[in-house]
Formats: sequence, C-alpha cells, structure tokens
Amino acid sequence: MEHGILNGIIIEESEGISLLELCQICKVDTEWVTALVHEGILEPVGAKPEHWFFSGICLRRVLIINRLQHDLDINLAGAALVVELLEERDALLAKTNL
Repeated sequence: MEHGILNGIIIEESEGISLLELCQICKVDTEWVTALVHEGILEPVGAKPEHWFFSGICLRRVLIINRLQHDLDINLAGAALVVELLEERDALLAKTNL
C-alpha cells in the first residue's frame, strides 16, 4: 500500500480567500460563485467581485452546494435550503454537546 503526502491550507475566520482562490480550491467557475452571491447563499466582503473575500464558512458552503448539484441535480434555491438546515443542525448539536 502506497502512502501519499497530503498538503492542506487551514482557512480561519479571520482570514479571507479571494474569488479566484475560492474557484481554484473548489474547481468551479466565477459565474457560478457570483450566482451564489446573488442568491444570498454567500456573503463576501468587498464591493466588487475583484475585491471579494470569502470566509471558511463560504468555502464549506460552496463545496456542499457543488456536491449537491452534481450528485442530486438540486437547483440553487434547494441547495441553499439544505445548507441552511445542515448549519442549523450543526449549531443544535454543538449546543447539546456543551
């Protein structure tokens, strides 16, 4: 069995990743991410797409929504609802584990 080396980046809430970095990490195009912003699913910091920065939460949302659309062919509104419910579930689980 061969073992490979994994490289990773830790995205903290205090840091932000640019639109281009987000697209490269998630292997999506800028138009698709822009549609997520216009739907209210992602909330970047910055006035224009060239100046947008995204949090780690946005990165997680993009990965989940991309997977939902690819695997289940869910539209953006449906995917946004699923992400909202998953985040609400995670918050409730965190409260009960305190």
